[in-house]
Amino acid sequence: MRTALAMYRAAPLSFVVVALVSTLPYELLLAGSQIAYGTPATSIRVLLRDAISLVPQLLLGQLSVAATTVIVMQMLNGESAHAGSALELVGERFWQLAAVVVVTSVGIVLGFFALLIPGLYLVVVWLFAPIVSVTEDRALRSSMERSAGLAKGVFWWILGSYLAIQITIALSALLITELISIPLNPIGGTLGTVIRGVGAFVALTVVAPVANAGVALLYIDRRVREDNAWPGPIGVKSTRNP
Repeated sequence: MRTALAMYRAAPLSFVVVALVSTLPYELLLAGSQIAYGTPATSIRVLLRDAISLVPQLLLGQLSVAATTVIVMQMLNGESAHAGSALELVGERFWQLAAVVVVTSVGIVLGFFALLIPGLYLVVVWLFAPIVSVTEDRALRSSMERSAGLAKGVFWWILGSYLAIQITIALSALLITELISIPLNPIGGTLGTVIRGVGAFVALTVVAPVANAGVALLYIDRRVREDNAWPGPIGVKSTRNP
């Protein structure tokens, strides 16, 4: 997390631009549904609303993670962080990324419905598959197999690290959101919904790059250890460690 935060501070604009790819559409969709239909009255409707907003968030979120990984690799190889080139690369390999996200998401959801443990296992095993599809230019099956190989033997380390990242970021986003929203709570109606949505959007956009960079660094760490080679810039073959 310290390394992710340091990289974020070194090139904040690039990381934020990439994060906006997922945070902006998500918050617009969420705010739009609240304005159009109001706050759901039952827990079932809340769950339905969240499920609907989760569909685009899954794909766009993984797109941001993959693009962030490209930026992290640029910086680790002594290059300047460049959001444009990172997003361009993701765009070129979008359909293979989308296929990986759809298949792995369906598998994970089915795993959770069948039993909690299989779903949790698949989250870890396929955690890096969307990144691999972009950074290593692999197709669906190859990306999933590669991700499973990177996770082999270090399941608990990856799970613990991933949970630590997500919990830390979620708490940070919640804190920032509350600090922004508390003074605005008396404002009701559409204006209040919009203002609180903006607060949530700002909080999510501020913290999301750290989470994305954290996952990217997990992937790079596993790739270096698995291949015994340093991953060079995208499009350049890895070089063996001396």
